[in-house]
Amino acid sequence: MAVLQKIRNKGVLLVSAIAIALFLFVIGDLLRGGEGLINQSRQTVGEINGESVSIQDYQNMYEEFQNFQEIAQQKTSFSEEESNQIKDMAWQTFVQNKLIEKECEELGINVTDNEVAQIIQTGASQLLQNPVFMNQQGRYDYTQVTAFLNEYKKLKESGQQVPTEYEKIYNYYLFAQKQIRSQLLASKYQSLLSKCLTSNPVSAKQDFENRSNESDILLVSVPYSTVADEKVSVSDSEIQAKYNEDKAKYQQFNETRDAKIIDVQVLASDADKAAMEKEMKEAYDHLAAAADNNAAGNAVRQATSLVNYSNVLKAKDAFPDMIASRLEGDSATVAVGQTTAPAYDAMTNTYYTLKLLNKATQADSVLCRQLVVIGKDEKEIATKADSILGAIQAGAKLKDIAKKYNQKGDSTWVTTAQYQHATLDADNASFINTLFNMGAGETRKLAFSNGNTVILQVLQTRHPITKYNVAAIVKELKFSDDTYKDAYNKFSSFVAANPTLEKLEANAPKAGYTVRPITNITTATHSIAGIHNTRDAVKWLFDDAKEGKVSQLYECGDNDHMLLLALTDINKEGFAPLDKVKDNIKEQLLNDKKAEQIIASCKSAKNVNAAKAIAGAVVDSVNHVTFTSPAFVRATMTSEPVVSALAAKTAKGAFAGPVKGNGGVFMLQVLNKTKTAEKYDPKTAVAQASQTALRAASQNIMNDLYLKAKVKDLRYKFF
Repeated sequence: MAVLQKIRNKGVLLVSAIAIALFLFVIGDLLRGGEGLINQSRQTVGEINGESVSIQDYQNMYEEFQNFQEIAQQKTSFSEEESNQIKDMAWQTFVQNKLIEKECEELGINVTDNEVAQIIQTGASQLLQNPVFMNQQGRYDYTQVTAFLNEYKKLKESGQQVPTEYEKIYNYYLFAQKQIRSQLLASKYQSLLSKCLTSNPVSAKQDFENRSNESDILLVSVPYSTVADEKVSVSDSEIQAKYNEDKAKYQQFNETRDAKIIDVQVLASDADKAAMEKEMKEAYDHLAAAADNNAAGNAVRQATSLVNYSNVLKAKDAFPDMIASRLEGDSATVAVGQTTAPAYDAMTNTYYTLKLLNKATQADSVLCRQLVVIGKDEKEIATKADSILGAIQAGAKLKDIAKKYNQKGDSTWVTTAQYQHATLDADNASFINTLFNMGAGETRKLAFSNGNTVILQVLQTRHPITKYNVAAIVKELKFSDDTYKDAYNKFSSFVAANPTLEKLEANAPKAGYTVRPITNITTATHSIAGIHNTRDAVKWLFDDAKEGKVSQLYECGDNDHMLLLALTDINKEGFAPLDKVKDNIKEQLLNDKKAEQIIASCKSAKNVNAAKAIAGAVVDSVNHVTFTSPAFVRATMTSEPVVSALAAKTAKGAFAGPVKGNGGVFMLQVLNKTKTAEKYDPKTAVAQASQTALRAASQNIMNDLYLKAKVKDLRYKFF
């Protein structure tokens, strides 16, 4: 009872304690849940239809695309620009597949395993055009696919280490399989859309006429630039009215940023140039003193030239332009045996010197056979080689002899382009020199430094061209560490002394820097102002920056740029405000008023001769103008659909105009009317018209699906 009484006496305190404990328990769960949400957001690379796209899903897709491109292009590495293209391709494909999958799920459209299997069996997809899956004739062969898959499976099941190349090809196959399924689904979706779009013989015939009827015209152009801006005026109320009228054109579907930047590119100093010129003079002396081709090659290697040397003849297009121009053409000044004095090429920012070792006419391509002579030692190989060569000279066929040695002996074309960009060792150079110095029908034996011997037979030679054996030393003019350090210290001191945008703009010119605007930067931007490695700067703009704030100094580019940014505007989704598009609208209205003035001055012109007299008029001939292909006008550097339309409706010999266009006012005389060789077929025309409408509709539909899904691209946080 005493205990019970104590509980009653402390009841309020006990209840309070329990309430606090429960509160802390709930808050703890919420905090842990919140932490989970925060961690999840940190792993989100985008959103589609309100669903988060995890970094892992996107990374998997990117790696699949990269593996595909490595095998398709036979490359093991990519430049930053190429990698960015692959990343964008992976993202765009991922988004499009998700959008179409959602639509098809709602419509009940699907792709069966049998349909995918049918495509793989027949090879009816470009994704399957891989050399591993082709036969000796270079055609897709499903038996090659099954053979590879069976071999891969055996290796896996045996517990052996699967070669990296096998893994890459297997992943390539899985990727192709997945993409074929997605492409089939998209094709079915597009097929459904096509049923909603039909053409008729009347409109199809009109489309055909618009495409096949051509006009040759004499065009008179009066560019808007011939009227000074001061002669026309546009009021703010007119700009506002035009903005209201065309407001839909200024809708922005993604949030963007505007910034002002200072980009400092570090360049070689005078001291750096002097050091490079001294280095090139020494390299020139070694190259000029080289007594033979091997010594010239050693001089190139010792100088660590950007252009490697191979002791073979090459076409001039194998060399950089500044070197090729010294070999052929108006600038050709070097003779065989001569070494050119070091020179600077501004286009490539390199110093170069070259020695022309040989010049000769050779076939551009050679059809040949070869047989590798096999033996237990060099003596036996030499004996067999002589025996084989003797048999061939006596009338035996190399291909028949090759079969006895379990070799195919098939003929193959070897072209200059196949070897001239590669760095060849002595044996490969000997092979090329021997092969391309042989005549059609000639057979030779060739021994290599490793003891191997081949029998070479030339069947045919084609396209004799001039080739050159050139030893070239090419070195990039780079800035030194001291030069970069001086530039960095100067710029960082300027940044520290000017922490606001106002101060930057006021003092940059005095310090030799330029502040320039960059508009509409998106989250998909890979490089600011075309500078490499600016992801951290993009991330700052979208994650940390406030309007008017100045960033830290970013070292970027190819370790040769320093970048400073100040965020000036955050452009939200929706309609762009008037002040953002005011200048464009004003220019459009000015051109409209200029057009009125020009047209008024042209009304009395009834022929080309009279039109020529109009101030600023330019006369030009334009041929093969059709209604469906907008004419490009050189006088205004604009594409002008109105010219195409005017030419189409004007009779041969007649004069027409003036009409207002994109870049000026136009008049024309039709000199001739012709038809293309294309024959009209009603069924084909209807099908083509339907396909044209479908392509346009498909693009619009995909855009609508994209907007409806409210796709967010947040890859900048990670890549």
